Amino acid sequence: MLRFALIFITFSLLALRSWAGEIALVLADDSAPYREFAGSLQKSLKGSNWRISYSDSELRPLDSHPVDLVITAGTEALRKTLGKTQRTPLLATLLPENAYLSIVLDARSPPLVSAIYLDQPARRQARLLRLLFPESQRIGILVSDQSRQQTSLFRQALITQQLQLITEHVADEQHILPALESLLPRTDALLALPDPLLYSRNSIKPLLITAYRFRRPVVAFSAAFAKAGALAALYSTPAQIGRQAGELIRNQGNRLPPPSGPSEYSLTINQSVADAFGLRLPEEADLFQKLLSSGTEQ
Repeated sequence: MLRFALIFITFSLLALRSWAGEIALVLADDSAPYREFAGSLQKSLKGSNWRISYSDSELRPLDSHPVDLVITAGTEALRKTLGKTQRTPLLATLLPENAYLSIVLDARSPPLVSAIYLDQPARRQARLLRLLFPESQRIGILVSDQSRQQTSLFRQALITQQLQLITEHVADEQHILPALESLLPRTDALLALPDPLLYSRNSIKPLLITAYRFRRPVVAFSAAFAKAGALAALYSTPAQIGRQAGELIRNQGNRLPPPSGPSEYSLTINQSVADAFGLRLPEEADLFQKLLSSGTEQ
């Protein structure tokens, strides 16, 4: 009987470690999006047995600053942290799926790493495309070496909405516009994926001008992209990702699930662009409700 009691106590103590602990939060920089994420995460953890031990741009030595979980926000935060976590679980956030996979592969990381991607699930995006373009058939996507691995997933998701995927590969930044000019005539709309090679501060404006010249609307991945001239954007804010990370920790502690996309999301429609293309779209709130009710959460 004593033996079973000791076993029970041992397992209880092990389980307790997953439900309470210290968190090291490593931010890529001190800009507004990362502060928004940190504030949302802190608020979500309020009232739990987890607390943020410190927030910094670097992971402090774990032997002198031991923690039970490391959370990184941003691609560079993961890149400079991953090799330093030893056997401490790490949750990466605010980065594209292809960036996460590239960093983890290069680091030959142990399996104590997971992520909440910025990328919206392919099925969710496919459903939005069908709602936006009920008469369209062909969706174009530019892909680089990193993002081309997502092609099959998007092809299958688009098929469920009776849409055809057409892709064009881009080898480097110099070939973005030539590839786009080859792709657009064969498509009805362009879906932009969060690939930093293809969509950077320098490339977005000429890309949108080119798409407008071909009379092809763009569906993008950030509110800023929509404001710059994309027809629509489906995205998750840093605050939404922060809430999701906090809820994950409250429910599962540092027993991290497999990487996944965001559960909360937002939709922005640029009505000026819709008018310019002569598109009569439902109200933004109505579109969002249709998206929510479609059950395309993953």
